Amino acid sequence: MKNIAIGILIIILLSIIIEPMVETANILREKILLSSALNTSFRAAKDRSFIVSDDSNTILYDSRRELDAIIDKNLFIQHFSEAFEDAMDLELSSTYGDEMVFVCKKGKYNDFTVTIEITENTDSNSGQIVTEVIVTAESKYNFKTKYLKLAESSLSSDYLLKGERKFLLSVRN
Repeated sequence: MKNIAIGILIIILLSIIIEPMVETANILREKILLSSALNTSFRAAKDRSFIVSDDSNTILYDSRRELDAIIDKNLFIQHFSEAFEDAMDLELSSTYGDEMVFVCKKGKYNDFTVTIEITENTDSNSGQIVTEVIVTAESKYNFKTKYLKLAESSLSSDYLLKGERKFLLSVRN
């Protein structure tokens, strides 16, 4: 009888120890998923938003001839948001300039806030226009285990699931 009680006690203690470890592994998996979604969305947006024509649909050969990496900011944000929605199974809720808010369709995540900063610089060596894009995505993480929910409620700050990427766009000859 004593051995059965010890066995049950060990099982309970192991579940208390292992459950938060599994949750921590799940957090790492979610961070990897977010990182992958940011990279994939960026690649989809950059390929489809380079400026090659103006509003009158005449092709601008100057930007290609000079090997300048100039992108249409609105088109980039549109394509990025579409790809990010598909990658994370989210839905675009609102857009405020460079900031987008996505809501989860299935309640798996809290709202994601994605900020995109696009700046164009001239490379001092080649004279080409190089575009720098900084993408930041963050959301409050939903803990699933009762122990980590209890720990989160005792803290004053929330745990953020955050991904940040910096990309340099340039055209090479």
